[in-house]
Amino acid sequence: MPVPRGARVLGVLATLSGLPFVVWWYAIGAYQGGLLVVMTLLTLAPQVARRARDFRVACWTVAGLLLVASLLGALLGWFLMAPAALVLVAAGARSGARAGWVAQLAGGAVAFMVYAGMGTALYRSVVEPYFQEPDAFVAVTDSGALPAVVAQEEQSARTGRPALGHGATDLWVSSTGGVPGGRLTVRFVPGTPQAELDALRARIAELPGVHDVKLCSPPDGNCR
Repeated sequence: MPVPRGARVLGVLATLSGLPFVVWWYAIGAYQGGLLVVMTLLTLAPQVARRARDFRVACWTVAGLLLVASLLGALLGWFLMAPAALVLVAAGARSGARAGWVAQLAGGAVAFMVYAGMGTALYRSVVEPYFQEPDAFVAVTDSGALPAVVAQEEQSARTGRPALGHGATDLWVSSTGGVPGGRLTVRFVPGTPQAELDALRARIAELPGVHDVKLCSPPDGNCR
């Protein structure tokens, strides 16, 4: 018995269900991305089968391997391959004579949820920030100026409000990934009048060793 077209489509969907996570891992620079590539390529193995029985065995074998890897490597992010494994289970069931469209719908639903979830996360992390109101200033600080900026931060912590004024609510200094100096972030009350924001930007720029002050929303995203 040849492999039904619907079963092969589910096999392709299994591969596509793993691709978004591979892209995500590489985007954040994680070394586990290479391992996810190998596991994603494994989902293509059933496609070489010509008979439905061989296709079913291949699907369930690869799905079992991926599920075991998902459990053993959960802390490494391998659990992200579990949806692909579930779609392969459905693909194997679809190649049989009994499961039919139930398996087709189940596998399609899992793949749809993967892409719906990734689409939602992409929208919230990349697109939505560009429509939010600015909520912070971000500036670069020289290494020699860090003690003064940290002292400003400590004073803010003691008083419960930054001494900068002009609507500022809190501030902190973070590292810049090995680059000398640091990054100063100053949050302010949403809806602060433009005149106050201009004054706050000028006040931040007056701090010793602070430069390149940008208005951001959120602080690590859309800056100008």
